[in-house]
Amino acid sequence: MKKTNFKKFLLLFCILASVFCMTACTDTISNNSAKESIKKQEVVENQRNLAIWANDMIIYLNHSSDDQIKSDAENAITLDNISGVDYKVNSKGMTNKTVEFYNSWTKSRKDLGSLVSINDVSITISDTTGELCTVNVDTTFEKRNCTFSFVMDDDVNLTSGAINPVYTTGEKVEKALLNTVIGMGTVFIVLIFISFIISLLKHVNKIGAKKEETTVQTQAQPQPQQAAVAEVEENNDDEVDDLELVAVITAAIAASENTSADGLVVRSIRKVNKTNNWKR
Repeated sequence: MKKTNFKKFLLLFCILASVFCMTACTDTISNNSAKESIKKQEVVENQRNLAIWANDMIIYLNHSSDDQIKSDAENAITLDNISGVDYKVNSKGMTNKTVEFYNSWTKSRKDLGSLVSINDVSITISDTTGELCTVNVDTTFEKRNCTFSFVMDDDVNLTSGAINPVYTTGEKVEKALLNTVIGMGTVFIVLIFISFIISLLKHVNKIGAKKEETTVQTQAQPQPQQAAVAEVEENNDDEVDDLELVAVITAAIAASENTSADGLVVRSIRKVNKTNNWKR
């Protein structure tokens, strides 16, 4: 019985806690909802100015030369100064983001040609913190269609601008093939260069072997001083042998003549070829 009452009490407590939480949540104001409402209000207030500013920006870029755009950027001349209209947009004037967008245009205008028409302007509220909205403008140029995208921050200042030309399927395939060929060509060139470097290594080994062989030969050759010393020693040995031979001959002659060897003087010694003097 006690267990049953405890379960009922626990169930009642959970129901009351849930009701309390739901009541608390209902009374709390959602920050996200408030921010979305504020963004919508700002976009509605600036919708017309944003559309006019984007339209006039594209017309200005189309009618101005690259040199004129560069000069205006360097002198901080904004679209407001050129048209004389206060767009309430991009109030910071000439910023780095605007200059970056100008550079993107000068690189893309050759692929687009001249402006034919501005077709549609749409504004999308951004979910990203710090960004108010994105203004997309669909246009038609001589060579192809193009979509301009302008991202605005909470103060309605340009944070980024993109130019997105619309390419046909054939152009996309052509670009893909070109990128593939360039990539494969680069790889083959690198491989050929590596093969060339590897082929040179064998010549390096040969040069090293020749140097070692030359060093060994140089060490094997007798030094001139050593050769001279050896020759002198050989001559001295010959002289010692001749003196011994003279002494032996002198002693032999003295013995055969029964005289003293002191009075004998050997003038010269000549070797006589041995011949057979015996006659048959």
